[in-house]
Amino acid sequence: MSDLSTIHPLRHESRASITPTPLFGRAVDTFVQQLRLAGQALRAGRLDEAIASYLRLLAQRPYHAELHNSLGVALRQVGKLEAAVSHHRLSLAEDPQNPALHTNLGNALRAVNRPEEAVKHHFRSIALNRDYGDGFFNLALCLRDLGRIEEAVGCFTRALTLNPDSKRARTELAIAQLLRGDLREGFATYEARKRLPETPTPDFAQPAWDGGPIKGKRILLYPEQGLSDVLLFVRFARELKRRGAKVLVLCQLPLKELLANVDYIDDVVAEGESLPAFDVHASMVSLPYLCEPDFDAVSDPYLAAPSDRLIKLGRLDKARLRIGIYWAANGLQPLDLLRSVPFTQFLAFTGDPELLIFSLQGGARQKDIQQFGATGLVHDVGRGIFDFAEAASALSQLDVLISIDAPIAHLSAAMGLKTWVLLPAHPDWRWQLGGTRAPWYPTARLFRQPKVGDWDSVFTVIRNEVELLKLQMPLSASGE
Repeated sequence: MSDLSTIHPLRHESRASITPTPLFGRAVDTFVQQLRLAGQALRAGRLDEAIASYLRLLAQRPYHAELHNSLGVALRQVGKLEAAVSHHRLSLAEDPQNPALHTNLGNALRAVNRPEEAVKHHFRSIALNRDYGDGFFNLALCLRDLGRIEEAVGCFTRALTLNPDSKRARTELAIAQLLRGDLREGFATYEARKRLPETPTPDFAQPAWDGGPIKGKRILLYPEQGLSDVLLFVRFARELKRRGAKVLVLCQLPLKELLANVDYIDDVVAEGESLPAFDVHASMVSLPYLCEPDFDAVSDPYLAAPSDRLIKLGRLDKARLRIGIYWAANGLQPLDLLRSVPFTQFLAFTGDPELLIFSLQGGARQKDIQQFGATGLVHDVGRGIFDFAEAASALSQLDVLISIDAPIAHLSAAMGLKTWVLLPAHPDWRWQLGGTRAPWYPTARLFRQPKVGDWDSVFTVIRNEVELLKLQMPLSASGE
């Protein structure tokens, strides 16, 4: 879940402000002008310039609430989170009755993954102003992080009562609804995301599909978000084909060959290629809303490996299980780090001759294998995988995939393979809250952190499950 918390300017002038006098009026006017210019740089995204300006001004006014607040906002945006927290504390010390300063400190604390402390400041902000819609919104985000979904939904609802046109609040409310399993209502509400500036708007002359009769029409499905969402929601192309549509899919290049082999898709083009003729279009993320499926129905596998194996996994005589592993998100955002698992957690499996370990890890974190001296213990298949057709080929030869929340986990589960998904304490809405089963994938099993950062407890359970799985497999069962 991305950090969509709002950033607030001061609602009134700081107590640290100095009232202009004839003697010092020019200096005060210059300070105010420079502060305004720094704020313009901040709003324009020129963060280094803004921070440098704020630091110069700080030498003149070390106890200026607005200055500390704005500097904290800028530092948070460049990822210097602990420094941001400290500046917001200094700002609040100068103006403790300002609800905006409480909520900005709460936002900074949420960014450093201290939601319990953040909640206290957000509660204080709405106690100071019961009609503070932004305060209710930011409080709702923290409550949702903590799994307090009912309270979060109540706060989002209050925020929307105060700011009915808030597209962001409506979108975040949808995520809370989806997390608690209200799929039909959640996906309907989630359509509000299309009005957010960061949601890509397709530049098509043809109209968007409204969910009406589709028989005989050519529909282009396009990716709105990431690879995982294409793998998750392309299942609905099967339903569109059943209704008589000609299904065309626009996707990211690594997915093209995989989807080109799907029998319910008529044509696949990669981003940047010429589009075929079509009548209507739809975002794949909107298909759960538009198709009105039965979410309680068990989903059959809907993706498969190519008939000719593009990747060939080896075997060893004593190995009972072939285990695939994927441990790290390739992004550097805080949420990417939270869902990633230290590679060392998997090393416990490598001393067992009955386990054959294959890494499907992509990106820079492939280097972990060599860095930790595991080159002779973990077979690096990921280095030879360049698209999802090849990944599917490798997955089809495994007994189980153990993976973080990543596209490879969605692919494995969409193929109907045994997939164990490692989830952080605050999971993405696609995996919902609580339980060991995903609503989309019958063969996926979810292993959740009991608290933030606690992968040890998760792997204690995983190791036990691996031992049980070994007992079910005869010697050399993983061979061919």
